Amino acid sequence: MKNILILLLLSLTLFGANVDKFAQEMGYERDFSTALLKAKKAHKLLVMILGADYCPWCRKFENKTLQSALIKPILNKDFVVLIVDKKYDIKTFPSKYRTQFTPKVFFIDARNENLLFETTGYVKRKEFAKSLDKAQNIYRVAQ
Repeated sequence: MKNILILLLLSLTLFGANVDKFAQEMGYERDFSTALLKAKKAHKLLVMILGADYCPWCRKFENKTLQSALIKPILNKDFVVLIVDKKYDIKTFPSKYRTQFTPKVFFIDARNENLLFETTGYVKRKEFAKSLDKAQNIYRVAQ
């Protein structure tokens, strides 16, 4: 029983480190308040990516879409990106963004914390690029 508990704790620790490592490599924030403040100061949209450690579609979204040569530069230039785990980070982001579905991407106007729109599930690169354009257009109109 003791060994099972140790393995469980070790696996939880390793996932946390993987999310942190991915966020650091990509230049993403891990704290909602910090990301929101950064987006306000930079006059950019906040993109909150909600995933889960057990979600294979989340890993696919990270590896195929977020790390793609098409998406990565757009996100780094025009958005502040926050990545959170729905289970492990649940107390670090507002409850209105809690959901059963992952991956989920929320496009948030940092000025007033209004949700502009959201996507659910794995989204391919080209479709996600269209979502980024849509978010920027909605944000510009709202200014």
